[in-house]
Amino acid sequence: MASDETSQNNVQEQPQRSAIALLGVLLVIGLGIYYQNPAYALLGALFLRLTLNVNPIKSSGTIGKLSLQTAIILLGFSLGIDSLMQMSSDYGLIVAIFIFGTLGLGWLAGKILRSNSKETTLIASGTAICGGTAIATLAPLIDAKPQQFAVATALVFLLNVIALLTFPYIGTQLGLSQEVFGAWVALAIHDTSSVVATAAIYGDEAAQVAAAVKLGRTLWLIPLAFAVSLIYRRHEAKIRVPTFILLFVGMAVASRFIPLEPVLVGYIGLTSKVLLVIALAMIGLEINRQTLSQMSMRSVVLGIGLWVIVAPIALLLVLYV
Repeated sequence: MASDETSQNNVQEQPQRSAIALLGVLLVIGLGIYYQNPAYALLGALFLRLTLNVNPIKSSGTIGKLSLQTAIILLGFSLGIDSLMQMSSDYGLIVAIFIFGTLGLGWLAGKILRSNSKETTLIASGTAICGGTAIATLAPLIDAKPQQFAVATALVFLLNVIALLTFPYIGTQLGLSQEVFGAWVALAIHDTSSVVATAAIYGDEAAQVAAAVKLGRTLWLIPLAFAVSLIYRRHEAKIRVPTFILLFVGMAVASRFIPLEPVLVGYIGLTSKVLLVIALAMIGLEINRQTLSQMSMRSVVLGIGLWVIVAPIALLLVLYV
């Protein structure tokens, strides 16, 4: 009887908690836009989701995805094709060294920790290339269980949050230039959303550099997916190169042939920043208590340990290679 009453109370409180959470989300988005800092939106939404245990925006995943992709596409116009090609060329070798080194270290760490081979593949690949996109691409190729997919994704997300909060401070303390910081976060942070958001906190030039270098890193997903499909003898490999990456390049090309007034370019940049804030808030709403509770200690140690090793190595590569 007591259990029934508790359940009924929870149902009655649900609309109340949803309303509070919705107001909270709008508030943190407003703060993020006002201060032009996506971290406010991400942390605020994450806090609301975990404390109230409710997602007031049912289509948050779709909204976040579209906002993020549009923000990055608009960033391509600000960057320009010449800068994009120059950055990709300048950092091509560094990206390759980082990816092969991270994959090798991830495999070795997985062996030492005796982690599940599929979880090791997902975590190492997500760390080396492009976080959630790499995990989503490789999971069906290796027949990963839903729990393994959820664990790897949640771990990547949490590390992205840590990076978003700490990297701008570290960059400031070390006196890193906009270009160096942008290239560093493009290597050291997993997902494109967090790469661009973290770089945007540091400065516009850092965001442009980060987007360009991250593009080159993301394209390594194609040969990796083929290699994994061969190792696991899967011939139906489907390579997921995000469409928004192609549109990002398209906008960079278009900017060369469509001259715009500086004021309009400024508005495009501002729109990109606003969309980034909205995207990060929606991402914060997507993580829940259940996902966090599924993470095994070995996976946590592997993911965090690998990242703690490769993040400073990425900075050394950018500075000295």
